[in-house]
Amino acid sequence: MLAESESAPTFRAPMATPENAGARGEYTGKHVESFELEDALADGPVVLAFFPGVYSRTCTKELCEFRDWLGELGDLDAAVYGVSVDSPWSQLAFIDEYGLPYPLLSGFNNTVIADYGLRVEEGLFEGIARRAVFVIDPDGTVVYRWQDDEPGVLPEMAEVEAEIEAARA
Repeated sequence: MLAESESAPTFRAPMATPENAGARGEYTGKHVESFELEDALADGPVVLAFFPGVYSRTCTKELCEFRDWLGELGDLDAAVYGVSVDSPWSQLAFIDEYGLPYPLLSGFNNTVIADYGLRVEEGLFEGIARRAVFVIDPDGTVVYRWQDDEPGVLPEMAEVEAEIEAARA
């Protein structure tokens, strides 16, 4: 996994957005947007929350915790994205069902999960992402990383928030 102070790998990925999540059961390619890390960093710090998959118990809890945390903060000066191997259409349905206010990035046809050192390499769940959070400053440097393989363990949101504030300084 990447260490703090390393450069974050840039990538392009399909993106499911809250704005496109309302047409459940009728999604097409026009509902999927393109994400590029370099473009997102031009607007400020980026939080990437990697998770194994939508609709699993722990991932649902984590993504809803991020949703609630963002609601409590009001105006967070960073962009938050979830990242999993799920298709963008599954991610759109998940955003719609749980009212997520942030986009989800799909690693199903790219190397983003492996590039960040988070791809499970063997076993029944080979290919999915390990649970991790990165805060990347506008220069593309990892300023915070957290990873845990234990189900049910989630990052401390206060730490993530503090690192975002430091990245803006």
